[in-house]
Amino acid sequence: DYTSVRDTTQLYIKDTISLMDDDLKLEVGLKSLSVDYSLDGYRDYSDYEIDGEAGYGPQSVGGEFSNHFLPSIGAVYALNDNDQLFASYSKNFALPSGTDDIYDNAISFEADTPEGEEADNFELGYRTNQESFNAALALFYTRFDNRLFASNVINPATGQPEGFYINGGASEAYGFELSGVYQPEAFDKELYFNANISYKNATLVDGFGSNPAGSRLADSPEWLVTAGITYEPTEWIVANVSAKYTGSRYTDYAETYTMESFTLVSAYLDLGGINPFGIPENVSLRFNVDNLFDEEVLSFAFIGSAFYRPLNPRNFQASLTVAF
Repeated sequence: DYTSVRDTTQLYIKDTISLMDDDLKLEVGLKSLSVDYSLDGYRDYSDYEIDGEAGYGPQSVGGEFSNHFLPSIGAVYALNDNDQLFASYSKNFALPSGTDDIYDNAISFEADTPEGEEADNFELGYRTNQESFNAALALFYTRFDNRLFASNVINPATGQPEGFYINGGASEAYGFELSGVYQPEAFDKELYFNANISYKNATLVDGFGSNPAGSRLADSPEWLVTAGITYEPTEWIVANVSAKYTGSRYTDYAETYTMESFTLVSAYLDLGGINPFGIPENVSLRFNVDNLFDEEVLSFAFIGSAFYRPLNPRNFQASLTVAF
């Protein structure tokens, strides 16, 4: 029975600079972030009186999380009217994941203030915008410091996993993302394809417990692929079929338990807008079907354990919207 409060102060300044006859644009910024955190009240059983034995009583704990130098810089260089190169760097700071879980331990002393999570992000890429297609390729590298990972322990009373957080030190991830949209001229741009392919290698820089440095991050598949086909033959109908492939990944940091890869197919049909049937334009109807082929796979894991949940079976939805 407690109340947690976050008072956040953020200062930010940014400027855009144009060079080389506006072919090169730089965006430079600096941010300062400060979060004062406090938790007041009864945090756990040990704060209460139990069987006549006095507990710790209501507590007031907290800490300040701040970083006053968070730079960012982005650059876009126009090769011509259709093609661009881009690059960026940013440093981010955040309140630790699950701060309430950190501070709600029933102890008789002020909790040590954990470090805030920090990340350095780098990106380099190329994009093009042509008459019938557009595409972008980006390379990225990210390093997290003081990253807290969700993990689990088995509750002996219920036999079910319960979450808690572990400071895993530093972790890093690198990879690429390729995305694009193609509208064939042969279909008068009524039919178009979209796709996104990403590869990410995410590992621990610092080991913790039985998880050595270099271990893959839990619940972090290396490959994610999405693709879709959309058909718009008129102003009042849009149909889409899409598929998403999720690669295999570990569910714990020691690379012991694995979830197999799977592909999920979904579809939708939108009806609405200007139409020849006299239906008001402010009325629209949408039909959705998820897990079209009714795949039976494991899609969710309690991170840090071998406990899983299955993917939802095939399901249908319909929604009617009236705009006023």
